[in-house]
Amino acid sequence: MTALQPLQQGRDVEDVVGRGLTLLFRGALALIRQLPDNTLRAGARALFSKSWRTFEEASADPQAAQEARLQQILARNAQTAFGREHGFSSITSLEQLAEKVPVRTWTEFAPYARRMVEGEKDVLCAEEVFYFARSSGTTGEPKNIPVTASYIDEFRHGRRVWMRQVAQVMPAGIKGHLLTVHSPNIEGYTPSGVPYGSITVAMGSGREDATGYDPVPRDVFRLSNYSARYYLALRFALEKPISVWAAVNPSTLVLLAQVLTRHASELARDVESGTLWDGLALTPDERTRFSARLGRNRDAAKRLLDSVQKHGVARPVDIWPSLCGVLCWKGGSAPFYLEQIQKLMPGLPIMDYGYVASEGCFTTPLDAGDAQGVALAAGHVLEFIPVDAYEAGSRATVPLWKLEQGGRYVVVITGSHGLTRYDMQDVVEVRGFHHKAPLLAFLHKSGNMVSITGEKVGESHVVDAVTAACQGLGLTLRGFCVAPELTNPPRYVFAVESQPPLAPEVREKLLRACDEALCNVNIEYRAKRESLRLGEPVLRELPPGAFERHRARRVAAGAPDAHVKPPHLGRTLALVEELGRTENA
Repeated sequence: MTALQPLQQGRDVEDVVGRGLTLLFRGALALIRQLPDNTLRAGARALFSKSWRTFEEASADPQAAQEARLQQILARNAQTAFGREHGFSSITSLEQLAEKVPVRTWTEFAPYARRMVEGEKDVLCAEEVFYFARSSGTTGEPKNIPVTASYIDEFRHGRRVWMRQVAQVMPAGIKGHLLTVHSPNIEGYTPSGVPYGSITVAMGSGREDATGYDPVPRDVFRLSNYSARYYLALRFALEKPISVWAAVNPSTLVLLAQVLTRHASELARDVESGTLWDGLALTPDERTRFSARLGRNRDAAKRLLDSVQKHGVARPVDIWPSLCGVLCWKGGSAPFYLEQIQKLMPGLPIMDYGYVASEGCFTTPLDAGDAQGVALAAGHVLEFIPVDAYEAGSRATVPLWKLEQGGRYVVVITGSHGLTRYDMQDVVEVRGFHHKAPLLAFLHKSGNMVSITGEKVGESHVVDAVTAACQGLGLTLRGFCVAPELTNPPRYVFAVESQPPLAPEVREKLLRACDEALCNVNIEYRAKRESLRLGEPVLRELPPGAFERHRARRVAAGAPDAHVKPPHLGRTLALVEELGRTENA
């Protein structure tokens, strides 16, 4: 049995039907393309009827759904080390759970997770952990989130509802092909032999597409050179009638569009002649393997060149007439990129993925409207802390069914991965209700944390990185602040105050050292830098006295002098610009 075989176990009839339909799709694509849109919508409603019924019942009575899910989780994990420590067997309500189990961040869960990574059983969850979903922690140590069969079931509930709704918004999407990106690699193995990596691997994205719906071979996404990855993805996609562009981060779609424009002549030549550009950084074996799978599409080559000539950029809507929609995140910092996507694909619906993370699937959007989704009462157990109370130090929670319109909350979750009352450090806003379930929109990370393309940079990350860089170079700074800048691609600005000013060669060394150190303490930042979704950072030297003037302004505004701390991380570039002011008021 392979490490990921448990993913294939315990699926309900929808998965069985789904696998059958993939085989049907492969053999009858021509027939499917002739079906009316309303027939395709009805087919999706029938396929996902069970999940939809569960979703609707839970939305109508979220309290009952949440309490039932809580009892399942507690009963399953009552005899784990964590469950015994906190008396799971005697807890019968969410109120009792709050009395016995404190809200924890990852730092407090990390010791339990380390024991599981080392191979100890029954620590956070009783089920077999066949995978660890890895992402960046608030310190340099990555988060290793246990993945179990029950956790996958909780997660997939929301994705099935979402797929049903995607078919309602863009039914013609099934008539063509999907252009997306994957994280198919298992990144490594724990000392006990359990694989770890992106949660998408556990969800099955590492397997080859049996339907042919995704025209890009999975091996493309295993290439270490990201420029070659993006070029090859587009090269294969140009051969097919693409109907949907999809990526969790909209910045990835903007990056693909930029590569499409930058290499329009090479791509057009390749897809017209059935060749592969010599300028790609590929090994001889890789070039041979990919070249053997190449085809031609002279019409697409012409449309690509015509689009660039007419608009100055390659617009996907010109190149793929079959394009009918876009899937990506729409919350947080996404609007910056959505504006660019709308110019490249005018008139197409853009549907949000929902509020999804390595720790779970929490909402599903029902249409291509704003960045909001219905809280999934039948998924994980969700609690919420009002933002003002959270920032004041309170960890008293409000259950899902008591949220208020317009309220802003920090999310706390309990799931079958064993994380019980886990502080996601995410801020959401209530923007309405579907039956009695709230519509939630992700706003930003709570506290001092920034995430533009999913890198989740925290204050401790930048403090550790700049400290290490300065120590390595023997430098002493008067102060520093790091903030994102929404360029194409986005990047981070390291703003520093030094006396005397830094020499040009020292500035360059410091910037490289800070970038490298931040990669070392934050694996998500490293991944986004390597994949070109984050550009090279820049260093900005602040005028002398910048941090003293910042303190003076805060005190003058009424902040207690003893409480004013030097700012090290800004959510926007406004903080860096404020530090650059030379006036005292």
